[in-house]
Amino acid sequence: MHAVPLILSRKLTPPEDFFAFRRFGVFIYKKSISQKGDTTMADTISVSIIITFAAELLFSLALPILALVIWKKKEGTELRPAWIGAAAYFVFGMVLEQLINAAVLGTGSSAVSAFLLGHPWLYAVYGGLSAGILEETARFLVYRTMLKDSVGRENAVTFGVGFGGLECIMVLGLTVLSTLMMSISFNNMGAEAFAAQYANSEYQIVLETIAEINAISPLAGVMNCVERTAVFALQIELSVLMFGVVRSQKFWLYPVSILLHAVVGFLAALYQTNVLTSVYLLEVLLVVYAVAVFFLARKVYGELPMEKSRELDHFGRVIKRK
Repeated sequence: MHAVPLILSRKLTPPEDFFAFRRFGVFIYKKSISQKGDTTMADTISVSIIITFAAELLFSLALPILALVIWKKKEGTELRPAWIGAAAYFVFGMVLEQLINAAVLGTGSSAVSAFLLGHPWLYAVYGGLSAGILEETARFLVYRTMLKDSVGRENAVTFGVGFGGLECIMVLGLTVLSTLMMSISFNNMGAEAFAAQYANSEYQIVLETIAEINAISPLAGVMNCVERTAVFALQIELSVLMFGVVRSQKFWLYPVSILLHAVVGFLAALYQTNVLTSVYLLEVLLVVYAVAVFFLARKVYGELPMEKSRELDHFGRVIKRK
């Protein structure tokens, strides 16, 4: 259901559920439904639900854009670290991480995937560490190579805005966009014409999907936005911590950053496997966790060097004068 935290839309979704939903363009986690209920499909999807989707989509775009504009105006930083951060997230968070998860979990039929899915705590550990190691290593490598000349601490935040911003757009924005387009298509075509696009064997999945979309409340949209804000903040905070590893030689922060990152995926996987059953508790834990990590990040940020004053053009690029 859409109220389930959207962290799970890119983390370790059980393959049998993920691929069933992917056929209909809805990249959200859904727990298996073994019992079939009413076989009558709703005639329309509520306008209030469509408005909720649209609001979430706008939020996913506005959050990183406004953060970047405000940060640039406040600190006068160049924007290059943000674009590099977005690219780093795409390569490591979207491509490599998904390839590794696909190799390890496969279609759910391999011995390894069966073992992990059969042991929720190990599944949660794997989910947290896989994301933590890959994404924190991405930060480390980028800071040591592409941003080796960007020594000021302001660049860590700019990088984090780009890194977390693309995640917000990909995880919340694209998920909501696909569901929004499906909902509008359903209302325009009508239930019968929409269902006719799919084989009879898929009718029950279509039925359940429409029923779950119609069961969404505006509160679910608010929760998704709160969650994305907390995760966005965490990505910036973790970017600052890894910057401390590279710029201040605080190498102990490397494993700490990985573990701090892993906690988020760990909690999400526990909810996904029904070990943690309250979505409200999960969201509260996530917000409190982001606030707690903020104090560590602020301490590290205060000890980092500032960027030397540089002249920037209107696009946030450094002006090099001869």
